[in-house]
Amino acid sequence: MKKYILGLASILFVVSCNQSNTAEVKGTIKKMGSGEIYFIKSGDEKKIDTVKVVNDAFTYKTEAKEPTVYMVNFGADEQPGFLIIEKGASTLTYEKGNLTSLEVKGGKEQEVYNSFLTMCRPTFQQMDSLGKVAMANEENPELLKTLQEEFYKLDNGLKEKQLSFIEKNKSSIATAFIAVNYLNEKMDKTYAEADKLYNMLDEKVKTTYYGKKIAELANQLKGTSEGQPAPDFTLNDVNGKPVSLSSFKGKVTLIDFWASWCGPCRAENPNVVAAYAKFHSKGFDILGVSLDEEKEQWLKAISKDNLTWTQVSDLKGWSSAAAALYGVQSIPSNFLLDKEGNIIGKDLRGEALEIKLNEVIK
Repeated sequence: MKKYILGLASILFVVSCNQSNTAEVKGTIKKMGSGEIYFIKSGDEKKIDTVKVVNDAFTYKTEAKEPTVYMVNFGADEQPGFLIIEKGASTLTYEKGNLTSLEVKGGKEQEVYNSFLTMCRPTFQQMDSLGKVAMANEENPELLKTLQEEFYKLDNGLKEKQLSFIEKNKSSIATAFIAVNYLNEKMDKTYAEADKLYNMLDEKVKTTYYGKKIAELANQLKGTSEGQPAPDFTLNDVNGKPVSLSSFKGKVTLIDFWASWCGPCRAENPNVVAAYAKFHSKGFDILGVSLDEEKEQWLKAISKDNLTWTQVSDLKGWSSAAAALYGVQSIPSNFLLDKEGNIIGKDLRGEALEIKLNEVIK
């Protein structure tokens, strides 16, 4: 009997081990030596796991009930990387100062994500290069306009690739993560589009964190779709005085979400300035909503870009209450309201804003 019990215990132990949700990432950070990196779980950004690196190597263990995206912060002056952690073993290699060197090998979901990155990497590199040129030429509006047009052209091509990939990989959690990014970065996203993406996913994927995020974004978009009353909010202006969106009723109003640190926003500002100069006397106004955290930088950008309309912010960055209310996941982003406060346009860039204003302001 004792032998039987011991044998049964051994079997149960093996089964228990096989059902473990433990995930282990072994990694190499070339040219780092010793130091710290940080693993941040998507959806729980306040929880940061500090991982020691010794002689360029580290090991990170965590529980993974379902495949989950993590952001890895490699240091103060390093761009973060992303990986999908699932139960079992994964490996990560990276060279300090070289984000393109990041390589992750792991489970099935990581393989799906790797195939997506391989497809999109050339476009990512081109867009990154354009961004660096724009930041180095802030004083050259003509060049900035040309760079912006090229950036949007690349971005449109990237969105087509993303959508095609999502359609072909509906049963993957990695795909749901990609779909969330697709919606976050798409300036002219609609409720219908978000709802379609959500319903495109397999039922099991819909119940994951990323599936639920798509549903959440769809609901936000439904409340801020064209024809809907714009949700009211109140934030402080540059002097600490509360300003409500509802106080702009009676004017055609643009709610302009931006930030001093946002290169594409700064590149777009000359177009917004031109529209304000042309239409303000005819009943057009702008309420700028900044996603800054540092007031000094915010004020400096307002002055430098000649933004003479009302500016408000709670200085909470991406935690901005107004941005959350409007489902803003990327900037620049804007909403055009009619005199009654109803949304009549979204994410109007460049000439599109002037064309729309010519239609609604006579």
